[in-house]
Amino acid sequence: MTLSSLLYNSAYDDKVVFSNMIKTIKKGLIFNLIAAAALLLTVLAAAGCTGATKIGDVMADSSKYEGKTITVKGTVGDTVWLAAADKGTYQVGDGSGTIWVITTQPPPQKGLTVTTEGTVQAAFILLGTSYGTVINETQRH
Repeated sequence: MTLSSLLYNSAYDDKVVFSNMIKTIKKGLIFNLIAAAALLLTVLAAAGCTGATKIGDVMADSSKYEGKTITVKGTVGDTVWLAAADKGTYQVGDGSGTIWVITTQPPPQKGLTVTTEGTVQAAFILLGTSYGTVINETQRH
């Protein structure tokens, strides 16, 4: 065996080892990318799929929801905006019921579909008795 053939074989073996290393790294990268994508999709699905609470459920048992932050999605009905007070309210209906939403933003246009998040509370309390149920809006999507 000549020196040049030894060098050639050594270089060939190095190429094979290097090629195998690259393949292993690529497999690891692909696996990590797939795992990262799956994790990202899971997080996005969990964030987006918390789901809106049915308004009918809130209205049927408001004490269960009082003080809790919920998200509702529905069609805007009547609206009121008191510009001098920078407050307003609008009604949202989702087919299971309707509820008034108190807001510090101008209300959305009647007929639009909105998703809003806020805290459920009594509309007002008189002599210790709660009357009505509203959502105090914290965020509108």
